[in-house]
Amino acid sequence: MARIVIAASGYRGSTGLLVAGVARERGHGVVELTDLGDDPAVGRALDGADAIVLIPRRGNAWRHTHQAVRTLMAAATPVGELPPHLVLLSSFAVGHGPAHPLNRIDDALLPGRVAAEEELRAGGLPYTVVRPTWFTDDPPGSHALTFTQHPRPDGMVARADIAATLVAAVEIPAARSTTFALYNEPGEPVADWAAAFAHLRPDTDDQPGPDPEDLS
Repeated sequence: MARIVIAASGYRGSTGLLVAGVARERGHGVVELTDLGDDPAVGRALDGADAIVLIPRRGNAWRHTHQAVRTLMAAATPVGELPPHLVLLSSFAVGHGPAHPLNRIDDALLPGRVAAEEELRAGGLPYTVVRPTWFTDDPPGSHALTFTQHPRPDGMVARADIAATLVAAVEIPAARSTTFALYNEPGEPVADWAAAFAHLRPDTDDQPGPDPEDLS
Protein backbone atom coordinates (compact mmCIF):
# COMPACT_ATOMS: atom_id res chain seq x y z
CA MET A 1 0.00 0.00 0.00
CA ALA A 2 1.07 3.59 -0.61
CA ARG A 3 2.00 6.37 1.77
CA ILE A 4 -0.10 9.28 0.51
CA VAL A 5 0.43 12.91 1.50
CA ILE A 6 -2.75 14.95 1.23
CA ALA A 7 -1.72 18.58 0.76
CA ALA A 8 -4.81 20.67 1.48
CA SER A 9 -5.01 23.79 3.58
CA GLY A 10 -8.74 23.16 3.98
CA TYR A 11 -8.13 19.51 4.88
CA ARG A 12 -10.80 19.36 7.55
CA GLY A 13 -13.33 21.11 5.34
CA SER A 14 -14.52 18.57 2.82
CA THR A 15 -12.58 17.18 -0.14
CA GLY A 16 -9.31 16.55 1.70
CA LEU A 17 -11.11 14.69 4.44
CA LEU A 18 -12.99 12.61 1.89
CA VAL A 19 -9.75 11.70 0.11
CA ALA A 20 -8.19 10.66 3.42
CA GLY A 21 -11.19 8.48 4.22
CA VAL A 22 -11.11 6.71 0.87
CA ALA A 23 -7.34 6.21 1.08
CA ARG A 24 -7.59 4.66 4.56
CA GLU A 25 -10.46 2.42 3.49
CA ARG A 26 -8.24 1.08 0.72
CA GLY A 27 -5.41 0.39 3.16
CA HIS A 28 -3.11 3.32 2.39
CA GLY A 29 -1.20 5.36 4.92
CA VAL A 30 -2.25 9.02 5.07
CA VAL A 31 -0.23 12.07 6.04
CA GLU A 32 -1.94 15.45 6.41
CA LEU A 33 -0.09 18.53 5.13
CA THR A 34 -1.99 21.74 5.78
CA ASP A 35 0.71 24.43 5.61
CA LEU A 36 2.70 24.56 2.40
CA GLY A 37 4.45 27.69 3.65
CA ASP A 38 6.26 25.74 6.37
CA ASP A 39 9.25 24.29 4.49
CA PRO A 40 10.45 21.99 7.31
CA ALA A 41 6.93 20.59 7.73
CA VAL A 42 6.66 20.02 3.97
CA GLY A 43 9.98 18.18 3.96
CA ARG A 44 8.98 15.98 6.89
CA ALA A 45 5.60 15.15 5.36
CA LEU A 46 7.08 14.21 2.00
CA ASP A 47 9.87 12.07 3.42
CA GLY A 48 9.11 8.55 2.25
CA ALA A 49 5.94 9.52 0.40
CA ASP A 50 4.80 7.38 -2.52
CA ALA A 51 2.22 9.90 -3.69
CA ILE A 52 0.98 13.44 -3.08
CA VAL A 53 -2.58 14.63 -3.65
CA LEU A 54 -2.74 18.42 -3.94
CA ILE A 55 -6.11 20.03 -3.27
CA PRO A 56 -5.45 23.76 -3.68
CA ARG A 57 -7.29 26.18 -1.45
CA ARG A 58 -9.54 28.78 -3.00
CA GLY A 59 -8.17 32.21 -3.74
CA ASN A 60 -4.98 33.30 -5.45
CA ALA A 61 -4.21 30.51 -7.95
CA TRP A 62 -0.65 31.73 -8.44
CA ARG A 63 0.02 31.12 -4.77
CA HIS A 64 -2.30 28.28 -3.83
CA THR A 65 -2.01 26.22 -7.01
CA HIS A 66 1.05 27.18 -9.03
CA GLN A 67 3.38 27.92 -6.11
CA ALA A 68 2.03 24.92 -4.25
CA VAL A 69 2.98 22.65 -7.16
CA ARG A 70 6.46 24.17 -7.26
CA THR A 71 6.92 23.77 -3.51
CA LEU A 72 5.87 20.13 -3.55
CA MET A 73 8.00 19.30 -6.58
CA ALA A 74 11.06 20.91 -5.01
CA ALA A 75 10.58 19.04 -1.74
CA ALA A 76 9.72 15.67 -3.24
CA THR A 77 12.42 13.05 -2.76
CA PRO A 78 12.51 9.61 -4.37
CA VAL A 79 11.57 6.53 -2.38
CA GLY A 80 14.43 4.29 -3.49
CA GLU A 81 14.58 4.98 -7.21
CA LEU A 82 10.97 6.08 -7.58
CA PRO A 83 9.89 9.73 -7.22
CA PRO A 84 6.46 10.34 -5.66
CA HIS A 85 3.42 10.61 -7.90
CA LEU A 86 1.77 14.06 -7.69
CA VAL A 87 -1.97 14.18 -8.32
CA LEU A 88 -3.32 17.71 -8.86
CA LEU A 89 -6.96 18.63 -8.38
CA SER A 90 -7.49 21.30 -11.02
CA SER A 91 -10.73 22.46 -12.71
CA PHE A 92 -12.69 21.72 -15.86
CA ALA A 93 -12.83 25.48 -16.44
CA VAL A 94 -9.16 25.44 -17.48
CA GLY A 95 -10.06 23.88 -20.81
CA HIS A 96 -12.79 26.43 -21.49
CA GLY A 97 -10.48 29.44 -21.45
CA PRO A 98 -11.24 32.97 -20.24
CA ALA A 99 -14.85 33.03 -21.44
CA HIS A 100 -15.97 30.58 -18.76
CA PRO A 101 -17.74 32.20 -15.78
CA LEU A 102 -15.45 30.48 -13.26
CA ASN A 103 -12.44 32.04 -14.95
CA ARG A 104 -13.93 35.52 -14.77
CA ILE A 105 -14.13 35.51 -10.97
CA ASP A 106 -10.49 36.51 -10.70
CA ASP A 107 -8.09 37.50 -13.50
CA ALA A 108 -5.35 35.38 -11.92
CA LEU A 109 -7.40 32.21 -11.61
CA LEU A 110 -7.00 30.77 -15.11
CA PRO A 111 -3.34 31.77 -15.69
CA GLY A 112 -2.36 30.43 -12.27
CA ARG A 113 -4.03 27.08 -12.86
CA VAL A 114 -2.63 26.78 -16.38
CA ALA A 115 0.87 27.55 -15.09
CA ALA A 116 0.50 24.93 -12.36
CA GLU A 117 -0.56 22.25 -14.82
CA GLU A 118 2.26 23.12 -17.22
CA GLU A 119 4.82 23.15 -14.41
CA LEU A 120 3.68 19.72 -13.32
CA ARG A 121 3.79 18.24 -16.82
CA ALA A 122 7.31 19.56 -17.40
CA GLY A 123 8.66 18.88 -13.93
CA GLY A 124 9.82 15.29 -14.17
CA LEU A 125 7.62 13.74 -11.46
CA PRO A 126 4.98 11.16 -12.25
CA TYR A 127 1.73 13.12 -12.28
CA THR A 128 -1.99 13.15 -12.93
CA VAL A 129 -4.15 16.25 -13.49
CA VAL A 130 -7.82 15.80 -12.56
CA ARG A 131 -10.30 18.45 -13.74
CA PRO A 132 -13.66 17.84 -12.05
CA THR A 133 -16.77 19.67 -13.19
CA TRP A 134 -19.24 21.41 -10.84
CA PHE A 135 -19.16 19.84 -7.36
CA THR A 136 -22.16 18.25 -5.64
CA ASP A 137 -22.51 16.60 -2.25
CA ASP A 138 -24.29 13.50 -3.54
CA PRO A 139 -23.49 10.25 -1.72
CA PRO A 140 -20.59 8.17 -3.08
CA GLY A 141 -21.41 5.76 -5.87
CA SER A 142 -24.82 7.27 -6.61
CA HIS A 143 -24.09 7.72 -10.31
CA ALA A 144 -21.92 6.55 -13.16
CA LEU A 145 -18.65 8.44 -13.53
CA THR A 146 -17.41 9.62 -16.92
CA PHE A 147 -13.75 10.36 -17.67
CA THR A 148 -13.18 12.64 -20.65
CA GLN A 149 -10.26 14.41 -22.29
CA HIS A 150 -12.48 16.73 -24.28
CA PRO A 151 -11.11 20.24 -23.63
CA ARG A 152 -14.50 21.78 -22.83
CA PRO A 153 -16.51 19.37 -20.70
CA ASP A 154 -19.42 20.32 -18.46
CA GLY A 155 -21.60 18.60 -15.91
CA MET A 156 -21.66 17.86 -12.21
CA VAL A 157 -19.73 15.41 -10.06
CA ALA A 158 -19.97 14.33 -6.43
CA ARG A 159 -17.12 15.30 -4.12
CA ALA A 160 -17.10 11.70 -2.91
CA ASP A 161 -16.55 10.45 -6.47
CA ILE A 162 -13.77 13.00 -6.95
CA ALA A 163 -12.08 11.70 -3.79
CA ALA A 164 -12.35 8.11 -4.99
CA THR A 165 -10.87 9.08 -8.36
CA LEU A 166 -7.91 10.89 -6.79
CA VAL A 167 -7.01 7.83 -4.75
CA ALA A 168 -7.56 5.51 -7.72
CA ALA A 169 -5.21 7.70 -9.76
CA VAL A 170 -2.48 6.87 -7.24
CA GLU A 171 -3.20 3.16 -7.57
CA ILE A 172 -3.65 2.73 -11.33
CA PRO A 173 -0.51 3.11 -13.51
CA ALA A 174 -2.58 4.15 -16.56
CA ALA A 175 -3.53 7.36 -14.73
CA ARG A 176 0.02 8.69 -14.91
CA SER A 177 0.90 11.43 -17.39
CA THR A 178 -2.78 12.10 -18.09
CA THR A 179 -5.11 15.08 -17.81
CA PHE A 180 -8.85 14.43 -17.72
CA ALA A 181 -12.17 15.84 -16.58
CA LEU A 182 -14.86 14.12 -14.54
CA TYR A 183 -18.64 14.26 -14.44
CA ASN A 184 -21.48 12.06 -13.24
CA GLU A 185 -24.16 10.55 -15.44
CA PRO A 186 -27.07 8.21 -14.71
CA GLY A 187 -25.90 4.66 -14.31
CA GLU A 188 -23.86 2.30 -12.21
CA PRO A 189 -20.81 3.46 -10.22
CA VAL A 190 -17.29 2.50 -11.21
CA ALA A 191 -16.63 -1.18 -10.55
CA ASP A 192 -13.27 -1.47 -12.32
CA TRP A 193 -10.94 1.53 -11.90
CA ALA A 194 -8.28 0.06 -14.17
CA ALA A 195 -10.81 -0.13 -17.00
CA ALA A 196 -11.98 3.42 -16.28
CA PHE A 197 -8.47 4.77 -16.73
CA ALA A 198 -7.47 2.47 -19.59
CA HIS A 199 -8.94 4.59 -22.40
CA LEU A 200 -7.12 7.79 -21.39
CA ARG A 201 -4.38 9.10 -23.68
CA PRO A 202 -1.07 10.24 -22.20
CA ASP A 203 -0.51 13.98 -22.37
CA THR A 204 1.38 15.43 -25.31
CA ASP A 205 2.60 18.88 -26.29
CA ASP A 206 -0.81 19.57 -27.85
CA GLN A 207 -2.67 18.87 -24.60
CA PRO A 208 -6.12 20.49 -24.84
CA GLY A 209 -6.36 23.77 -22.99
CA PRO A 210 -6.93 27.46 -23.50
CA ASP A 211 -5.09 29.24 -26.26
CA PRO A 212 -2.00 30.79 -24.64
CA GLU A 213 -2.78 34.05 -26.44
CA ASP A 214 -6.04 34.20 -24.47
CA LEU A 215 -4.05 34.39 -21.22
CA SER A 216 -2.08 37.49 -22.10
